[in-house]
Amino acid sequence: MECDKRSKQHHPMHLTFEETLKNTNIMLLMMGIPPCEEPYPDGVIAAIRRNLGFISSFLLLSYTTFGELIYLLQMFEREVNFLEVTFQAPCIGYCIIGVLKMIILAGRRNMIAELVAMFRTKWSQAIVHDEHWKVCEDTMKPAIRVTSVTALVNVVMGISFTVLPIAEMIYHHYYTGSWNRQLAFNIWWPFDVLSGAKYFWFVYPMYVVIGFTGIIIHMAFDCLFCILAAHLCMHFRILEHNLTHVVEVETRWEDSNDGNMSRLQTTVVNHQALIGCSVFMQSVFGNALFVNFLGSSIIICIQAFMITTVSGYTLVKFILFILCFLIELLMLCAYGEDIVQSSEALINAAYGCQWYDESKPFHRTVLQIIHRSQQPVLLTAWKIWPIQMSTFSRASWSYFTLLKTVYGDN
Repeated sequence: MECDKRSKQHHPMHLTFEETLKNTNIMLLMMGIPPCEEPYPDGVIAAIRRNLGFISSFLLLSYTTFGELIYLLQMFEREVNFLEVTFQAPCIGYCIIGVLKMIILAGRRNMIAELVAMFRTKWSQAIVHDEHWKVCEDTMKPAIRVTSVTALVNVVMGISFTVLPIAEMIYHHYYTGSWNRQLAFNIWWPFDVLSGAKYFWFVYPMYVVIGFTGIIIHMAFDCLFCILAAHLCMHFRILEHNLTHVVEVETRWEDSNDGNMSRLQTTVVNHQALIGCSVFMQSVFGNALFVNFLGSSIIICIQAFMITTVSGYTLVKFILFILCFLIELLMLCAYGEDIVQSSEALINAAYGCQWYDESKPFHRTVLQIIHRSQQPVLLTAWKIWPIQMSTFSRASWSYFTLLKTVYGDN
């Protein structure tokens, strides 16, 4: 009894489920999106009222996307070279991916809320004693730190990208005495932004807001995926711990046989439930990950190509741009790889659970676990790109070398 009391007293000091999603929910709220565990309210009017901030962010990013596309079309109406197009294309791609992520967040909001509710239930069921808490915190605390730091770094780089023209204008004015108005990226406006200071300084703050909105939507979506992936990994590791200790060594004979088999059957049920969670995650995030990987691969390719052809201020802009995408893809692939490894770890846990003194049904069940775990849980981007470290930068490098070769021949 005293041990149980001490354990309960220590529980408030442990990480809570809400804390694992706190920073992600803050990023969602910055775009006007309610917390990820909250489904749509009943009724169209109530849903619109609850998501007015999201609708505003979506309209802003949508206008930016169409404005960039119109500007690109206008570029083709005059003489334009290939390098000018590659300046505009990455910004368009970045906004398109952001808009699609917002559409997916909006369209699958109830599914995301259901998935979060599933992990909340498993959190309370799976974490029983101090060893489980240790597994939980060893998995979730690094995930919270990694996603938070990655989001912060990307926001800083994104804001730096949008304010760099100010530094360039000050530098140019210092050495020439004249102002050369510049913008971080090009959008069509119904008036000439560069024709006067009143237009320019009215529009420029909008560019900062647009850049911040784009970064936040990318990071919120990716951090949500990574945190939920970390939850899945944590439960696989708790399952690994339970499977390792499924046989009670001290009372292995006679009365303990039924208890060992019962614990093993519970482990099998939990294993199947986690596989079901991974299938649910695939249905929620699979299409978005495909758009993300396809678009990011092309954009990284273009950016890498541009870095080899420009210098000075422009070089700094494109380095910041490409770093945002590389860090984003690295984080996604790292947590996809973690799911693979944590699900594969059940093989060794099952083989080492001292099954050899148990009954034949126990042996068969262990063999089934080993057989199923030989096919690790692997999330994919629309069943094309496996979300693993081996995928990271492979396609981008191929596209980049092709583009470099073609342009070099010209």
